[in-house]
Amino acid sequence: MNLKTHIKNIILEINNDNNLISDEVIENTPERIETFYKEIFSGLLLNPYDFLKRTFPIQNNDLIIEKNISFHSMCEHHFLPFFGKISVGYIPNNKIVGFGDIIKVIEAYCKRPQLQERLCDEIAETIYKGLECQGVYILMEAEHMCMTMRGVKSIGTKVTTTSSKGIFNTNNSLKTEFLTLVKN
Repeated sequence: MNLKTHIKNIILEINNDNNLISDEVIENTPERIETFYKEIFSGLLLNPYDFLKRTFPIQNNDLIIEKNISFHSMCEHHFLPFFGKISVGYIPNNKIVGFGDIIKVIEAYCKRPQLQERLCDEIAETIYKGLECQGVYILMEAEHMCMTMRGVKSIGTKVTTTSSKGIFNTNNSLKTEFLTLVKN
């Protein structure tokens, strides 16, 4: 049985023979949802490390920050969206990558069923290993629709997660510098 058929069966089960859902929805919505799922979970087919292969040599190994990157992902527990902002800081090791490539890494992991905590760590780990940089720090803040639409219904609540690798784990002043700069 294909995805469209499963989705149609869910819609029919929700309708429960009440005929409150139109025939148009029953016939056409399964295909729209299938297309949506293929797009929203397309990161399952990507290797995020591929986006970090093209690097540029540099002499300076000072902190690089890309902040307030908008993202959205899908909670793996409820298949409801969560969304927010990610800030990335890293200390290069004589090579950098394009800013757009960092965003592509983020998007590849976001387009998978996710937990925010794991998402944060996967991005950090990939940048750290993929760039062989001295350290990386990720700050992520998100609102989860599984907390606002259902369950506790706590609208506006945000969850903040961090992940640090390398020099950020041993140099508190560097961590403080990053956090100060992303909050400005």
